[in-house]
Amino acid sequence: TKASGMKRSITGIDLVAEMTRRGLTVGHEPDSLEFSTLGGWVATKASGMKRNKYGNIEDIVRELRVVGSDGLLWQHHSDISKINGSASAGSAFGRVSTGMDLCSLMIGSEGCLGIITSVVVKIWPLPECKVFDSAVFPSFGVGVAFMKDVAKMRCAKPASVRLVDNEQFRLGQVMKHDSAGLVKKLESKIMKYRGALFFGMTVSSVVGVTLCYEGTRKEVNSQTEDIRLLCKKHGGLLAGPVAGRAGYDLTYAIAYLRDFAMTYHYLGESFETFVPWSQLEVMIEVTKQCIRDEHKKRLLPGLPFVSSRVTQLYDEGACVYFYFCISFKNVNNASTIFSEIEHAARDTIMEYGGSLSHHHGCGKSRASFLDRVNSKPLRNVLNRVKDGIDPHNVFGAKNGAFSNSSAKNNS
Repeated sequence: TKASGMKRSITGIDLVAEMTRRGLTVGHEPDSLEFSTLGGWVATKASGMKRNKYGNIEDIVRELRVVGSDGLLWQHHSDISKINGSASAGSAFGRVSTGMDLCSLMIGSEGCLGIITSVVVKIWPLPECKVFDSAVFPSFGVGVAFMKDVAKMRCAKPASVRLVDNEQFRLGQVMKHDSAGLVKKLESKIMKYRGALFFGMTVSSVVGVTLCYEGTRKEVNSQTEDIRLLCKKHGGLLAGPVAGRAGYDLTYAIAYLRDFAMTYHYLGESFETFVPWSQLEVMIEVTKQCIRDEHKKRLLPGLPFVSSRVTQLYDEGACVYFYFCISFKNVNNASTIFSEIEHAARDTIMEYGGSLSHHHGCGKSRASFLDRVNSKPLRNVLNRVKDGIDPHNVFGAKNGAFSNSSAKNNS
């Protein structure tokens, strides 16, 4: 691996194209790849779908430069555009111990401490081999047990492994061309292999896993064999690369689906959390029920669509996404109601062991929860850091710890 300097305004999709043209990859592929920027990834402390192999943004960023209210902030190299540019320019350091770290200060700062102008990132050669696959399991609980075993593979995990619940699995099926035929074929295949699977594996309970392998041919072959054995252990059925690639790519379409649904009076969004393995299943179930109860309490039309997905895997637990969608036809103040339901869901998530955020950040909508995350002395320290870096509040984005709601809690 090497390091390379980048302009912060480059979008994810342009960064991928430029790196691919050079035979390289950064490996960071968030769902928002088409629209988000490198600087935005740093400011929000982002995570990507291939975190298992390439890490989160804090693992990828090596150096950065920031324009603050008192001038240019840099560390180690005054001009990172010259890194690797000549023999005398040196290179980004893999690790240093020189006191407080500028990268750590700015990653997750959400635009409140300065403008990130350029970044040095870790880069890799394009993988020799890239393979997609998919699997189905009898139930969500079985799927979670499979994911826990995959997490134990540590650095030998596939680049991306994502578990979707039955609601999201069925939604993905009906969105495909000739969806009725596909569902029937799937049911037929499940029934054909039923003797080799756990009893009760049906279309109404089955869950799906999408997999993406990247690395050398030897690495990928080893990982696919390990996954095959884990699927067998948990009564799963490998479903092939077509479904795996389609499930991976579907993530990029979510923003378009959300906007399309709004034309038919449906409002939908996603939110995420990190949760320990010991709390994962319980947290998901009670959060889904919370959303249904809040929807019913407000006498909203129809039934809400609520689903979950287990994505980035860690030794301690996993990132969990929730998706929910409601009809807002003839509903006044739909956006406010939607936010209230999400707020109630977030409260439940934290009550049952989930984090305030895994990688979406806090912004303004989650800032009111920060007094449960940061102690008052810490909040005071953060405000004094802000005052020291930006005494005139030039960068008044008012996100996270520096939002109006958080400032009110500090007073």
